[in-house]
Amino acid sequence: MSTSEKRLSKLTLFAYGLGDFASNLCWTFIGSYLSVFYTDVVGMAPAIASAIMLIAKIWDGINDPMFGAIAERTNTKRGRFRPYILFGAPVLAVLSVLAFTTIGTGTTAVIYAAVTYIGCGMAYTVVNLSYGSLSTVMTTNPDDIAQLNSWRMMGTNLSSVLLNAITAPLLMKFSGGSDSYTTGAYLKVAVLFAICALPLFYFVYVNCKETIKPAASATKVSVGTSVKTVLSNGPLMLVFFIQLLAMTAFFGRMGVVIYYLMYNVQRFDLIAAFMSLPSLFTVVGIFLTKNYIVKVGKKKMAAIGYIGAAASLILIFIVGKTAGYSNIPLLLGLHCAYGFFCFSFPIPMAMVPDAINYQEDRTGVRSDGVSYATVSLSTKFGSAFGVSGALLIMGATGYIANAQQTAGALNGINVTVNLIFGIMYLCCLIPLAIYPLNEKRSNEILENLQKKRAEADEK
Repeated sequence: MSTSEKRLSKLTLFAYGLGDFASNLCWTFIGSYLSVFYTDVVGMAPAIASAIMLIAKIWDGINDPMFGAIAERTNTKRGRFRPYILFGAPVLAVLSVLAFTTIGTGTTAVIYAAVTYIGCGMAYTVVNLSYGSLSTVMTTNPDDIAQLNSWRMMGTNLSSVLLNAITAPLLMKFSGGSDSYTTGAYLKVAVLFAICALPLFYFVYVNCKETIKPAASATKVSVGTSVKTVLSNGPLMLVFFIQLLAMTAFFGRMGVVIYYLMYNVQRFDLIAAFMSLPSLFTVVGIFLTKNYIVKVGKKKMAAIGYIGAAASLILIFIVGKTAGYSNIPLLLGLHCAYGFFCFSFPIPMAMVPDAINYQEDRTGVRSDGVSYATVSLSTKFGSAFGVSGALLIMGATGYIANAQQTAGALNGINVTVNLIFGIMYLCCLIPLAIYPLNEKRSNEILENLQKKRAEADEK
């Protein structure tokens, strides 16, 4: 493989950060509002909405690694991953709009919802997996890799700040001042976000280049061999489980926190603040800590973040359980603290290149696409398991859409949104403690690989 030691420019880092900003213009809206759209607008029972999301993620378990294998075997003048951003972005934009449309009623509406949601998930895989894989082939410098993933998460959370600040007001405006959001309002907002996302995807395509390319003499391996090698990669599997737990907590809470705000806090005028301020503080947290990830150590920084996020959510639960939901300044402050400690989110993705290098050094097989696809499944599974599981728990504790909730239902929402996901962040510490690679060991592996590549190029 040929590599470049030239440090990435600020423009490249900024452009890379816009990739998740663009993705989230489509995907965060789906993650935050599609469950409410299904239950409160389409009229689905929570169990049916949950089943659709679980079926989609089961398919992702097959589709994502399959596409990863296809992408890493792609060989064009544009690179292996960039073409899928170029041609996949319009498809994702269209399907993200179709997810907020309805056809028919009853079984027909459910089938249409399932098809559009699964299709949108597949398009998201094509675009976002290709975008994420770029970080493994743009540089070999550990600091730049950490910076790429930090800029990515800043883009993610800035988009969340924007979306959470403007989505509720836009939905209310497009609903004509109605007490509830209308079908047409969801559709208009989806169209607006899709139109804004496309030029950002193309900015990433133009400014983010692939510099690590397989040598012409590289050994060709079958898809089965790649998958088997990836699944036997212990460090990568641990990163997968770390991300699975963290993303289940993060996306699960994101998908159902709207219920907590609507029914427990009951301050529709503050929904935008409660949903945008945590994301803003995540950006602050990432910005303040991104230069220390490698210096302090990825494992230590991630542990600090998970413990802080867990403590914040558990305190939010306790406040609601004991003092009620009227102390808005305290609840907002704890939500901001939760957002700040989410600075840990880019860290596991910065571990992926280390795990890929470990795999290549051990087996001689480098599988960027399949490796990244495997870890990226944690985001898909997390968003599905988190939201679907939360909906099932809320349904079991008495939640009824568009109705006055009982005390038991309100407690169920509080337990689900805050306590359960807080505990899940603490669970991240288990695979994190087992993860065997540190900065010293990763640098030794990288130096060894560079020697092997140099020797291969001389032959």
